[in-house]
Amino acid sequence: MPSKEECDYIVENSKQFFRKDLVFNGKEIAVYHYKQGNYEEFEKFNAWELRALTFVKNGEKWERFIGIHKFFELNQAPGWMEEDLKDKKVIKVQEKIDGTFVHPILIDNKVYFKSKLRFDSFQAKRAQEMYEINENLKNYVNKKLKEGKIPLFEYFSPKTQVVMDYGSERLVLVQVRDLKTGEYDLSFEDEAKEFGVECAPVCASKPLSDYLEEKNVCISKEGWVMIFEDMKFVKVKTKEYLKRHKILGDIKENSIISHILNGEIDEIKEILNKKSEKYQFIKEIEEKFNKKYKELENKIKKALKMTKKEAQKKFGNDKNYEIIAICKKQNSTKPLKEWVKEHIIKLKNAKKFLE
Repeated sequence: MPSKEECDYIVENSKQFFRKDLVFNGKEIAVYHYKQGNYEEFEKFNAWELRALTFVKNGEKWERFIGIHKFFELNQAPGWMEEDLKDKKVIKVQEKIDGTFVHPILIDNKVYFKSKLRFDSFQAKRAQEMYEINENLKNYVNKKLKEGKIPLFEYFSPKTQVVMDYGSERLVLVQVRDLKTGEYDLSFEDEAKEFGVECAPVCASKPLSDYLEEKNVCISKEGWVMIFEDMKFVKVKTKEYLKRHKILGDIKENSIISHILNGEIDEIKEILNKKSEKYQFIKEIEEKFNKKYKELENKIKKALKMTKKEAQKKFGNDKNYEIIAICKKQNSTKPLKEWVKEHIIKLKNAKKFLE
């Protein structure tokens, strides 16, 4: 486990890693994370623990709170290729949970939940509230921290849907680690369930080849975290999840408009929980775009009934006069759709169109 000095050295010598300094409840906090997931930099600096790694200053000492170490998806980096793993023994498989990582931090013997970088994110605040009102959860977390272990969770809710829709707000325990050694407890579920703490489902310890087949047909999961006999962790994601992630991973004004024009927007909305922020954002942009598009289409229809000179006088100062003139020249509204498609490829142009 790296010391704060070692983490500072890595940050000073690699552009990939950074330190976020903050003060929380009067305590100096240092959080270490990364900007990109470049394998070579993790390997070069042995920086696998610089993922939400948090230090709290108590007097002259810095107390360390670890997260889940950095590991890669199958076939994403050297050592994580199918060829590297196909003959290794699988010792544990968990369902990969598609939420927000949160974990407890001790400050003056009081527990505070944080997400990767913040104590004030919506997810961290909700995890804190769930901890405060659930005595069983509180007792479990306090017990593990007292033992020198740290329980690590994923938070998800309809509001904060990433890709998969789990339908309800939950705080799911995904790992437990020794704070000094970083060792993972591979059977933490037994004790956690005695406290009524929900855990990520444990799946059959089948060979990698079995999950490679399953990932092509499974539609209800993000995928699996597979742990091999040498403690190599690997993420195997389902084909359906990757398809959805490609669609939902970059929901911005330009992509939403593009989906509307291609007739794909209803299919995308069906993936999302109607209470989610993403759904509400898409709905807002869809309504705004349809209104703007209709307004522009009506202007073009009016221009088509005018002389060229009359249309120029009427619409010459319009921010979208370019397409009005094109349609006037071709005496048709047909060029409008393709013009908008090309025009909104850049995000700034899409936002300008919606103004």
